[in-house]
Amino acid sequence: MVLWAMVIGILALVVWQDFTHRAVYVWIFPLLAVLAIAHSIMLQVFSLAFILTNLIIVVIQLCVLNILLYGKRKKWLMHGEQWLGWGDVAFFAVLTCCFSTVNFILFYVVSLIIVLLATLLAIAVGCRMKNIPLAGGQAALLAMVLLADYVHWGRQLYIDIDVLHVIQ
Repeated sequence: MVLWAMVIGILALVVWQDFTHRAVYVWIFPLLAVLAIAHSIMLQVFSLAFILTNLIIVVIQLCVLNILLYGKRKKWLMHGEQWLGWGDVAFFAVLTCCFSTVNFILFYVVSLIIVLLATLLAIAVGCRMKNIPLAGGQAALLAMVLLADYVHWGRQLYIDIDVLHVIQ
């Protein structure tokens, strides 16, 4: 329970820093990854295969985005951090440690959509936003998911069977 609470507390720090300063302390990301892995080991659901598969998914997505962006604008995705910041990429890496593969894909896609829609809504109601606080938005959503699964201390996030039953 202590690790679970620490993860939620640090996620809250990511949310606060990203929304207020548009930057997150660099040491937070490795700490979050270590805590997430330690938490999954404590829950006896740790799988290096899940983490590596999730990392491969993120790397493939970022490579495809880089190729598409370079083909269209002749600029790389991370050039000047106009489109995606290093903190966002670091948080993607943290997310790979927090889920089984099916749950990761589900959270990753849904959280990207929710953050985008929330940003568009904020702009529609008059908030000026120069950048999308992606890491902060995803951290807030991850904290909500962990809180929603508090009975299992986040154990269900590493088990695909329930999600697969819903999908089928």
